[in-house]
Amino acid sequence: MNRPIVIQIDNAPAARPQSGLSKADIVYEEMAEGQITRYNAIFACRNVDTVGPVRSARLIDLELAPEYQALLSNSGASSGTAAALKAASADVPNLDDATVPSAYRRSSDRYAPHNLYLNTAKLRTAAGSMGLSLQVAINGPQFKPDSPAPAQGQVNNIHVDYSPYADVTFNYDAGSNTWLRSVDGSPDVDALTGTQIAPKNVIIQYVNVTTSNIVEDENGNRGLEFAMTGSGKVEIFRDGQAISGQWQRAAKSAVTTYADASGAVIPLDVGQTWIEVVPLDFQASWK
Repeated sequence: MNRPIVIQIDNAPAARPQSGLSKADIVYEEMAEGQITRYNAIFACRNVDTVGPVRSARLIDLELAPEYQALLSNSGASSGTAAALKAASADVPNLDDATVPSAYRRSSDRYAPHNLYLNTAKLRTAAGSMGLSLQVAINGPQFKPDSPAPAQGQVNNIHVDYSPYADVTFNYDAGSNTWLRSVDGSPDVDALTGTQIAPKNVIIQYVNVTTSNIVEDENGNRGLEFAMTGSGKVEIFRDGQAISGQWQRAAKSAVTTYADASGAVIPLDVGQTWIEVVPLDFQASWK
């Protein structure tokens, strides 16, 4: 398959609406510092000419890039995160805007730093010219055809309230068998397409989150570390239903798998998957 690109995307209020998220194969959302979240959008199946706004790397990139054997797109990093990226460069090829300026552009309709966008095709071209492989073999999740639950058994709403600045809901749309995403009470619209983001699968993945000693911003907020290997609780929403289970990932080079209470693999519907990464004590809700 095409080598995936993991793109670190801004989700401060000034960065909304983002561009290109509806075209991603997988999107992770997780807490950053200062009560905001960040996105890690993974592109493999298609190229998109405008994705962003792209922001600085975070420690979770060191977890996700090896999982997908991905190229990393970002705009710089704090000194501590930059040192960690350099130490992991064999597994995390960091093609930021300083390394590959030809793949990025700044728009004139927003102020920096919320206006940097990536062209994924240009990044792939640059990666190839640097001698990086553009094809990888990954054993990803299992997939199945759509099979919506009966109306009386459907989950209609998922609520993931990260903070006052990132209050996320997904409302099930039976007609399309997708989950319509909203943020802070408003539809989450892709500025590139003008359509509401609507993944086929929503996953809430519970992981151990700890505070690092890396200062990430001018306010002194410290970066968060996410334990994305091992195992833990997961809630999977597909076909209008909720399935409780366990996620497992044996090593950083392995892809996360999902199993139900009996240990059977939980297949996903074909289409976009949105993964909400939350702390172990997080209280998500659905009805």
